[in-house]
Amino acid sequence: MRKLALVITLLAAVAANAEQKNVQLLTNLSDWQLGAVMDNFTASLGVHCDTCHVRNEQTKAWDFPNDAKPEKKTAREMIKMVIDLNEKSFHGHTVIGCYTCHLGKEHPSLAVSLPVNIPPSKPEAEEAAERKAYPAAKDIVAKYITAIGGEAAAKKLATAPMTAKASRIGGNGQAMPIEVYRSGGSVMMRGTPAEGPAMAQVYSPTGGWMTGRQGQGIHTLPPVDAAVGLASARAYEPFDGTISDKARVVGKETVDGHETWIVGAPIDDHTRQRLYFDATTGLVLRRVVTMDSPVGRLPTQTDFEDYRDASGVRVPFTFRVASINGGQSATRKYTSIDLGAAVDAKLFEAPK
Repeated sequence: MRKLALVITLLAAVAANAEQKNVQLLTNLSDWQLGAVMDNFTASLGVHCDTCHVRNEQTKAWDFPNDAKPEKKTAREMIKMVIDLNEKSFHGHTVIGCYTCHLGKEHPSLAVSLPVNIPPSKPEAEEAAERKAYPAAKDIVAKYITAIGGEAAAKKLATAPMTAKASRIGGNGQAMPIEVYRSGGSVMMRGTPAEGPAMAQVYSPTGGWMTGRQGQGIHTLPPVDAAVGLASARAYEPFDGTISDKARVVGKETVDGHETWIVGAPIDDHTRQRLYFDATTGLVLRRVVTMDSPVGRLPTQTDFEDYRDASGVRVPFTFRVASINGGQSATRKYTSIDLGAAVDAKLFEAPK
């Protein structure tokens, strides 16, 4: 039976969880992975950390191991319930989570809201005819590849090094100039905020590092946490046309006034994506990626805007990312994107 775990826990590296104490159920997660699960609690229940955790009023420091609050005991009971249900009733697949019942509220609704508004239904034959008329997923993806410049452009987008400059606008409206470098599966982001030291983040399949975090020095990341960083960084990358053979069209939806075809596909055993292709232009307008966790799927949504030519490839220059972690939700507006120019490998090496 498949174990319920973040996809990144499949890596062989030992999770960096030395700071964790009194973690009884969500074990074998790194600090970053555990933080993502906590963000999911916050978003699923519409609460804050202090609902379950104790904070010292004098020092303002969190005392996470403290079990003084009864809500923490209840949370553990609910975590165990979710894990057991998925393991025993859904063959280890992440089917239900905190949000399934809570829907963003601290207390789940116990009864249906009245009056009940039942939408009109279509005859089964009509629905079947509509589904039969859906285009094939491979044809939708092929139209997208043509729209961005053809097979050569898609290959360039997937494999070529990238150097780019952009402005990152956070949820607080503050903008920060950043530089982005990508090569050989590694990515580096370097920025200078209006206040505080310059920051750099590097993620690769074998590890990573960060500088400037809260004014600290170099922080080394094990592969398990670098994988989390890579997943976050890829939210700001365009779709390169690579998709699973298991992709299928799951429906239609209007996105910002544009009719889209929705194509769902697995990325791996624990990660899925839904791509929203403009029915007219063929371009991708939205991507939603969900990753399994012990307590539900963790979603990240990217909206793509302002497609322009960059080194012979038509790519979006504006990315709007929404995440369960408010700090990771931001808009990135590129001013330049260069695909193909060599990137110095030393950029990805941690400073000595």
